[in-house]
Amino acid sequence: MRKKGMLLFGAGLMAGLTSTLGFSRAKKSNNTISLPIFYAGTWQYYDKERDRSHKITISPELKLSIDNQIIPATVQQIKPDKLVFLDRFGYHITIQANEQRPISLTDEADDQVYTIQPLK
Repeated sequence: MRKKGMLLFGAGLMAGLTSTLGFSRAKKSNNTISLPIFYAGTWQYYDKERDRSHKITISPELKLSIDNQIIPATVQQIKPDKLVFLDRFGYHITIQANEQRPISLTDEADDQVYTIQPLK
């Protein structure tokens, strides 16, 4: 019984030391940005065909609205360089990003790519 207790104590001590010294398998990075927060914000883009500017807003919960109208869409994919929504008609709305911010919107329904700028 005493050997078993010493083995358990030793195993627990080793596990504690390895995690304290950074030998654990899972590495945590403190400098990663949460992707929903990265894409959250309000931008504008110009539609040449309709000769008007539009405002696009993405909430931290990844709700999409254009010109203050909520667009019923689900998130299909989220990556550091791309956020893809699927709207209720089956079309994709894709937000492309660079390292700093979202930079373009592709609307599959209109077959258009729009450059998005921060709202002024």
